Amino acid sequence: MLKFNKYLTRTWSLVRSRPRGWQSLLYNTVMAKAKLVGPLMLPVHISIEPTNSCNLRCPVCETGNGSMARRAGVLDYDLYCRFIDQIASHAVVLMFYFMGEPFLNKRAYDMIRYARGKGIYVETCTNGEHVNPEGVIYSDVNDISFQIGGMTQETHERYRVRGDLSRVISNLEQLLVERQRHPHSNVQVNVGFVVMKHNEHEVSEFLRWAKEIGVDRANLIDPCVRTIAEGRELLPDNPRYWFYDEEAFARGELKPKIVPRNECTWIWNSMLVCWDGSVVPCCRDPQGRHVLGNVFEKPLREIWNGEAMRSFRHRIVTKQGEMDICRLCSGYGVPALDRSRPMSFEIQRMSLVDSMTSVDWKLPQERSNRGGDLHVSGDFP
Repeated sequence: MLKFNKYLTRTWSLVRSRPRGWQSLLYNTVMAKAKLVGPLMLPVHISIEPTNSCNLRCPVCETGNGSMARRAGVLDYDLYCRFIDQIASHAVVLMFYFMGEPFLNKRAYDMIRYARGKGIYVETCTNGEHVNPEGVIYSDVNDISFQIGGMTQETHERYRVRGDLSRVISNLEQLLVERQRHPHSNVQVNVGFVVMKHNEHEVSEFLRWAKEIGVDRANLIDPCVRTIAEGRELLPDNPRYWFYDEEAFARGELKPKIVPRNECTWIWNSMLVCWDGSVVPCCRDPQGRHVLGNVFEKPLREIWNGEAMRSFRHRIVTKQGEMDICRLCSGYGVPALDRSRPMSFEIQRMSLVDSMTSVDWKLPQERSNRGGDLHVSGDFP
């Protein structure tokens, strides 16, 4: 009943506010709940991969650990622009990132600006090392998230292997200064902290620092692992940051706390395009094992309601438990259409257990009388 009420509340909010794309989101979500594979209205949410190359060697990432089976490459600017022209009438949100570092694509800022010129909301995620602050402002990106691995070089590079924390922080701070020089900028600046065993003691320090430097939002991110061995090495001791089943983990089994049961509203509302135009179901297919078409070879509408996509959705609603890409996923809900910068500094938990939720942390103003670390009060919902 609680889950039903939650969906009812969201549906009413959507109908009442009627943001661009709301009819598609509502119709496709109802189709997903009814387990109908199509025909669907065109997707409001598109993800695209500027490149699948990266300068870092993060051990869980397929690009970073060298297990990427797909050919490395860079999204072509002209093909990208033709694709944006094709989706501009129905796409509301463009996620400009996937497996690589987006700003290794030399045309990244031009690409973002082109989509923004078509009225599409664009967000991107970066390790921060190759960010040009002036380029970010020029691009007019709506949301850029810098993601760090720790508050010291030692903790940062434990996961962000070959990363330079001082360079990331310098680029972030310069971007905040550049944004002050352009008060009408649409750019929202976030910073994310992937909470792991080696850095969980730095969470309070991270939150305090994020507020002090003037970012819009601080994100606490539940870590992903692929194996029990990776989990034992990287998952934090505090289970509040886990979306994995702790009892199953103790038995040597890696599975999410919430197991989807023949349902995925995300795949009914979103499409993911790799750098070469190939379409995969979602971000859980980094290797491109389930290619459903190519947007540089065939119109998106033909792929979206084509045989391959419908067949894949049918497998989701009938045999999701057998799907490899669903094995470690708790589900992503539906894309958000109403997006705006926070009115003040905001802390958010990014978790696959309950999508992204705002967190009511209280940031104390002074150190304790004993001179120890600041501790943040409050708990996650």
